[in-house]
Amino acid sequence: MNSPIQFHSIHGEHVKLSKGNTVAKRIDSFCKGICFTQRPIAVREKIYVRLLSKSVQWTGFLRLGMTTCDPTSHRTSDALPRHACPDLTCRPGYWAKCVPENCFDLTNKLTYFYVDENGELFLNSPGGETSLLTGISVRDPLWGLLDIYGNCISIELVENPQPRPQSLNGQLRSSNSTANMNYYQDLRSDLRPLTFLPVHNHSISFFSSSSTNQADKSIVLFDAKKSSDGLIYFTEPLSIRTGLLIEILRVLPSNESRSRSTTDATVSTSKSTHLQFGLTNCDIKTLYQQQNSVPLTINAINQREELWVIQDFPLANKTLDTNDEFLFVFAEEGIIYFSQNNSQFQDFLHLDPSLTYYPFLIFKGDVVAVRSAGFLRSLNKCRGLPRSTRNDETTASSAATASNDKTKSENSSKKSSQSKSNADCSICLDRERDTVLIPCGHICLCYACATHVQRFGDRQCPICRSSIDLVNKIYLA
Repeated sequence: MNSPIQFHSIHGEHVKLSKGNTVAKRIDSFCKGICFTQRPIAVREKIYVRLLSKSVQWTGFLRLGMTTCDPTSHRTSDALPRHACPDLTCRPGYWAKCVPENCFDLTNKLTYFYVDENGELFLNSPGGETSLLTGISVRDPLWGLLDIYGNCISIELVENPQPRPQSLNGQLRSSNSTANMNYYQDLRSDLRPLTFLPVHNHSISFFSSSSTNQADKSIVLFDAKKSSDGLIYFTEPLSIRTGLLIEILRVLPSNESRSRSTTDATVSTSKSTHLQFGLTNCDIKTLYQQQNSVPLTINAINQREELWVIQDFPLANKTLDTNDEFLFVFAEEGIIYFSQNNSQFQDFLHLDPSLTYYPFLIFKGDVVAVRSAGFLRSLNKCRGLPRSTRNDETTASSAATASNDKTKSENSSKKSSQSKSNADCSICLDRERDTVLIPCGHICLCYACATHVQRFGDRQCPICRSSIDLVNKIYLA
């Protein structure tokens, strides 16, 4: 952490320092009041200046700027001139400009200035931050430059009056809330670690612990102030009879949440949806290992040809809460089931069970920290999970088999008719369903009807009425 900003012991002839070198006063004339900060200033580090006294007998006012020249160089070889502008600013490595007197608020007489990474100096004013000058070199160390000139008599350097908010990473460290699991304790022995893929967009980062200060790739942090939604992939695919468990570590309270715009044209900014779950048969891990282009935005996903399914968490009118836990499992029949806080499993997604799917999360709202609690290797302990129609574990008795055969014989024609009806397009009732609607994932239309609805119709899924962003024809082997 940087030390508090003070005035340098090298200063103009008429300057007197006091209060631990934080107050500088010009004691004679209207000039020779040049001062520097005692240490270099970081890019975007704000220098807070309080006006203590001024007069009305002179013209001109305080000059502020930056220099790449170490102030100690003036001790032996180069005495300080009378004025910063233009005596210093005409030399290489010095930048300064006059500050209007009205930039200081009439009540607290406090302002600040800083330089950004592009070399532009910004000054706070009653109307907000304004650009004071440009062209400052930020490749070398920079010292703050202040010239107590004209009607400005004395000033004080103060620490940031606003307490620095604790970062999300720091909040999680303090609360020690990164290793909890409250609802699925009975599954702990069947879980193995599952991390997120290291590649992500600029709104995503990883948690780092205070002990190692290394990135923990099982905990994702989302900067809700960024203009884009956060997209992050799991490192392992979700295959038949496996699952994954995630935990919500932090949801912004209502007084901290904020609406934001997004650069993704197909993404909703509704506050009711904080997190989305997605699956793709795109080989994400191979793309990453080959240093190929892993899609990190919704727009990038929409430009790809693979199957991409994105669904909101099925919470009805409820919202996500801190410490909520969610379990997603892939059953034999190709159904993704979903359980919240060890509740009864719900039917979530229907997929082709012969394919391999990589899961991912999309952050879009007030959920700002999520932990991957682990990869579930077996579904044997999943309480309340609907049993598969495939009998893989036991063999029915011969009597039961005979009874079943009789029932099947009596109902075979009925099932055949229902099967054909279920395969028909829900619009034309003629062609077979062969197209998945994205992002809802429903397969209820033929390709001709799907493209017509998406291009010329109401762009809504006939099943759930969700907006159709993309249609993909599927081919069942």
